[in-house]
Amino acid sequence: MEAMRRVSTRQRAPQTLEALYRAEYIGMVRLAYTLVGNNAEAEEVVQESFVDVHRRLDELRKPGAYLRTAVVSRCRSLLRRRRVMQRHAPVPPEQLPDSACELWDVLHRLDEDQRVAVVLRYFGQYRASEIAELMDMPASTVRSHVRRGLAILRRELGQ
Repeated sequence: MEAMRRVSTRQRAPQTLEALYRAEYIGMVRLAYTLVGNNAEAEEVVQESFVDVHRRLDELRKPGAYLRTAVVSRCRSLLRRRRVMQRHAPVPPEQLPDSACELWDVLHRLDEDQRVAVVLRYFGQYRASEIAELMDMPASTVRSHVRRGLAILRRELGQ
């Protein structure tokens, strides 16, 4: 009976993974792009995260939640590596409208945790409790990061 359950789970896995991919890929790339500022790196982060989901699909109860956590974790790791390699903010994409360039510059001057929390809250529309889980920190710390990040954005943008 156990062997049949494993076979049926493995047969379902490609369909489940395909459905997850279709439902989440674009959103995860957008999220990763907003965090890391580079489309190629964002796609790579998301693809690697899907590989992790595929490897663990049989044991995951919530593959979508695991995927989001993996994407955010990989983005944070990428940002840490980037900070070690260079101390410059990423260049805004060429197609970014002039009105958004200033916001882009200020956003990338925020502390990493502040930037991640603000992006997840306002771009990803996640609640503080969800962000806390993704960032592996207390919800009160997330709220502090968001509040401080927004204060810096308002001050720098003159609002």
